[in-house]
Amino acid sequence: MADSLHPIRLVAGIELRPPPPGARYVLERDDAETVGGAIGDDLARCVPSVTGARLITGPALLEPGQVLSPGHAPYTAMQTVAGAADEPGLTTLGAAGGRLSHDILRPVREPPDGLFLVLPLLLLAPADRGEAISADLEQALFDTGGLHPPSLAALAQATGLEPVHGQLMTWADLAALVKMQLAGAGLDPFWPPIEHTLVAPDEDAVLALPAGLEARWDGQAGGWTLPFRLPADEPSDGDALWLRAFRQTVALLETHLVPWRASVDDPAAELDPEQRWIRIDRGPIGVSEETATGIETLQHPDIGLIGFDAVVDGRRVRALPLVAEAIPALKKTLNQSLDPAADA
Repeated sequence: MADSLHPIRLVAGIELRPPPPGARYVLERDDAETVGGAIGDDLARCVPSVTGARLITGPALLEPGQVLSPGHAPYTAMQTVAGAADEPGLTTLGAAGGRLSHDILRPVREPPDGLFLVLPLLLLAPADRGEAISADLEQALFDTGGLHPPSLAALAQATGLEPVHGQLMTWADLAALVKMQLAGAGLDPFWPPIEHTLVAPDEDAVLALPAGLEARWDGQAGGWTLPFRLPADEPSDGDALWLRAFRQTVALLETHLVPWRASVDDPAAELDPEQRWIRIDRGPIGVSEETATGIETLQHPDIGLIGFDAVVDGRRVRALPLVAEAIPALKKTLNQSLDPAADA
């Protein structure tokens, strides 16, 4: 019975060389059986107590952010698809002609972003032994749980990828590794919103982030709100630091598939309904601007593009992209405002 089981979330982390054309990230059933069997052998070799539990292996290599996402992690779906497999043993989940039984088991991006991917693993231990097995895994896995050559070779054969190294980890190990990598890049101050989302998703929170950025978590709605601070007409270094903090926070939230929205309380500012940019009405043009045409790019020497200035229908407009992916669409929209017949 499900209520007599103690689920333990694990991953097999895989470092890869740059993927060749045609690489595959979803495992077909036969390949999933081969890969899952080899990884199960490595896990049992490292922590023998796991042989008293049921191991479920996922059907696809995923980005770490997806596995650490509150809404897209695959573990519940894995247990649902595996069904009533509560006896010790191995269940391998795979695709049939590329089709999976649950969309959340599939990578959110194909190809995924980055050269470190994870295969999710779920261990269903008897409730009376779950804590002891968890302790065994926490003590031994990260230090001694390297994948052996047969597992890496099976992955290479199944996917066409070139694994460099493989490491078995608990879900907590993976979270700690991601945080450590952020710290190495000086970005660990932006980890608290992700951590709160993972450990206390039902609790409202207000977090103070670098450069005066504030993040507000709504535990009922399950999303962050980031109040947007409009830069001065001539953006200062303080404006640039704040905008960098905003962008880095948004990038991390996007990586972990955490819902977020911007808010702006200036009546001159209008937020795009799809949360792609903010458009600011800066008032009517002056006499010296009557001949102004086209779009002017607003740059900062440290952070690069801040936004765009344009004159539309006799008024000065400033548009600030909220995500980098929105920049082409924003430029197209501004061009169409200047010339409704414009295609770009």
